[in-house]
Amino acid sequence: MKKNQFLFLLVLILSTTLSAQDVCTAYLPAKGTTLTYNNYDKKGKLTNTTTTEVVSIIQDGDSKIFKVHQLISDGKKKNDIENNFKYICTGDQFIVDMQSILNAEQMQGFTGTVVIETENMFIPKNLEPGMELEDGLIKMEAYVEPMTMTIMARSFYREVIAKEEITTPAGTFEAWKIGGNIETKVSFMRFAARTVEWYVEDIGIVRSEMYDNKGKMYGYSELVKISK
Repeated sequence: MKKNQFLFLLVLILSTTLSAQDVCTAYLPAKGTTLTYNNYDKKGKLTNTTTTEVVSIIQDGDSKIFKVHQLISDGKKKNDIENNFKYICTGDQFIVDMQSILNAEQMQGFTGTVVIETENMFIPKNLEPGMELEDGLIKMEAYVEPMTMTIMARSFYREVIAKEEITTPAGTFEAWKIGGNIETKVSFMRFAARTVEWYVEDIGIVRSEMYDNKGKMYGYSELVKISK
């Protein structure tokens, strides 16, 4: 009897430990999946397309590291913008690569970037409407001949608004609606916006809207295709 009780206790401990190692909710799809987004201006005119591909998922201890390649294109190859990001799923947090909130157009032409400060922006596993989320910050130095410039981006006042159904050309999803503010500064240039984003587990953002300080929308993106 004691032996059976011991075995039962051992199985219970092992199962609890294993489940505790895999509590993070990922907001990216499986390796090899490509997400295609159409990006529109305030008048609803298509400006460019973004494709995001999950290149690899690496297990590092209890963490999963997602390496992502992004291409922003308006159909003219000379204007293409490419980025590589890294997201981490660990513990009960999905950690967002802070470089992904930088304004891609503003970052063109900068070389030799060095990160000098970061505060991770993350999405916890158990979301609830009304929940306030942690801020995120990144400061970088970049060289543009003949000088070095400081670049700052931050995400703040983030809040879970609701869980709701949303439909895009890629399908209908149950999504977490999250609002927040973003601000980027590059020397004398400043970009600020209020954002509303819809996050879906195992996919990521399916729609994103941007508003000015008067509440007027000046752009949005939506997921139009999921492919492998």
